Amino acid sequence: MNRTRCCFSLLSVFLLALLFVQPAVLNAQTAKQRAKALNAARKKAAAEKAKPPKIVLPIDKAPRTEVTVTPVDPARKHRMKTVALQIDQIVVEHLRSKGARANPPVSDEVFLRRIYLDITGTIPTLEQAEAFLKSTAPDKRSALIDELLNSPGYASHHYNYWADVLRIVDKPDGNNYLRPYGDWIKKSLRDNTHWNVMVREMLTAEGKVWENPAAGYKLRDDGMPLDNLNNTVRIFLGTRIGCAQCHDHPFDRWTQREFYELAAFEGGVRTRKYDRELTMAQKQATQSSDRRLIGQVNRLVNLNRKEVIETEAKLRFPHDYAYDDAKPKQLVEPNVIFGSMPRLDGSSSRREAFAAWLTANDNPRFALTIANRMWQRVIGVGLIDPVDDITEDTSPSIPKLMDLLVSEMKRLDYDLKEFLRILYNTHIYQRQSTVIDPEDPTAEYLVTGPVMRRMSAEQVWDSMLTLTLENPDSLIRHNDESYCDAIALPPAVTAAQLVSTYPRMIEYSREERATDRMMEYKRIVLRRASELPQPVPADHFLRQFGQSDRNIIGNNSTEGTVPQLLTMFNGPVTHMMLEPGSLLVDKVTSRDSLNDRIETIFLSILSRYPTEDQSRLAKQIVVEYKIPGYGDIIWSLLNTREFVFIQ
Repeated sequence: MNRTRCCFSLLSVFLLALLFVQPAVLNAQTAKQRAKALNAARKKAAAEKAKPPKIVLPIDKAPRTEVTVTPVDPARKHRMKTVALQIDQIVVEHLRSKGARANPPVSDEVFLRRIYLDITGTIPTLEQAEAFLKSTAPDKRSALIDELLNSPGYASHHYNYWADVLRIVDKPDGNNYLRPYGDWIKKSLRDNTHWNVMVREMLTAEGKVWENPAAGYKLRDDGMPLDNLNNTVRIFLGTRIGCAQCHDHPFDRWTQREFYELAAFEGGVRTRKYDRELTMAQKQATQSSDRRLIGQVNRLVNLNRKEVIETEAKLRFPHDYAYDDAKPKQLVEPNVIFGSMPRLDGSSSRREAFAAWLTANDNPRFALTIANRMWQRVIGVGLIDPVDDITEDTSPSIPKLMDLLVSEMKRLDYDLKEFLRILYNTHIYQRQSTVIDPEDPTAEYLVTGPVMRRMSAEQVWDSMLTLTLENPDSLIRHNDESYCDAIALPPAVTAAQLVSTYPRMIEYSREERATDRMMEYKRIVLRRASELPQPVPADHFLRQFGQSDRNIIGNNSTEGTVPQLLTMFNGPVTHMMLEPGSLLVDKVTSRDSLNDRIETIFLSILSRYPTEDQSRLAKQIVVEYKIPGYGDIIWSLLNTREFVFIQ
């Protein structure tokens, strides 16, 4: 639609030039010639207007993939609603004790947009919005929750959350390839693998990442086992013990001895494996004068050395250990920091015993941490906040509710989808949002409703795609199995095999690039955030809007910046939905009446109908500016707070 305005402007200039051209030239032309030229210009303008728009977006070219997701169990719905009611009763009792009341219920329009963004990470389409708002079914909200939990968008959006927490990256460095790990997380969420099972697999996986993708959890912190332990306890047990790696914790009860005793369970775990034959083949292969070939061979060898193995080695206290409860370099005997000590009778390895202890129901922090994390995802503030800084003195804001959530998490055997299903069906979630006081963000949060939040970077990006492309969930990243097959070296590899692998790696890169080109707009690949490189480059739209660089846990941001404003005002991502072939353009132009077109724009972008004043103003814009006026309305709505905030 912006191009339409440009064409109209150029045509106007052309016609004006014909009318005001220099008299000497006009005198040289006959009136008939002038009329003929003007008539030709008019015919050309009419022909241009009649031409069908050129498709400039990769809607028809891109390969599509059907994504399947394990659905929720309809038979569990009655129990789900019973627990949701119990949660509401506890919240109401708590508010009453504080002399407060819950916020009023939200309208269908607000609920619709909120639930789509919270579960699928994107706004609803025009058809989805119209269907829900016109429905008179008494249980339509609960039915919609189930529908969204069963959609590919659930796994995509949930993945973005865990990618941030687990610091998922495709390539931590040039010698470590971890994309299969991220794809495994995504598949686990689609399959609804229970959380305790996923965690045990991450903590016990062995081998190379393309052989056993869950091994990527350890390989993410290649060569840094103590840092990995710190991350493990913080992510899965909600506790920060990292300070105790070097000295007794200054703000919590943990001692350096306790840290090392816990680390001793994984003292024999290594993330690099050296092979003498591989090293010999590398030396022979790198005798070439081709520097690029040498670099690729060295990289290939290093990739194959990244492997999780468990040795018989045991951990020792550091050489500068300064406390009197142990000696420097003394062997460390494993012990847990809370809960029951697992048996070390040789029937399982130490790391298997550690994983069993960490995920056990009698571990006082495992179920509590994941229940609190999911509550924070739904409501916006954890019952214990921050969710990963639980200390001995920490107390949940509503203890009775925390106890219920923990018991439910255990009852469900860590089925996160069913747990979220309960929370989304509560009345407290379906109430009007509360704005956190910016003057006192540390004040106690009374659970009067969910917190109003700005969309995450991924939600903004994915919503833009929803407005632009048909079914973006089916635009899946190029499969990397061919690349993994190429870089997976056989036992007793030879120098010739190392050299022959180089062309196969190049061929994969070309295939991937060719697939990306079919999904590009102005060199920007149009796929959902979960299907882009992890993470994207620093200058990408997602990073501008706060996507984490994945260097530290939970490093995403929803703070506003000047580059965000400029991107929304005049960036290519905003322009793409106004191009011919854009889903939004097609929807608007397919409607006959001015009123229907304006309603289509509001329903598509804000998931609601315009007010009378907004409708009147929008009509004035179209009357004045004709077709380009629709683009102005779209651009204006995209740059409102209502679009980027989740009410």
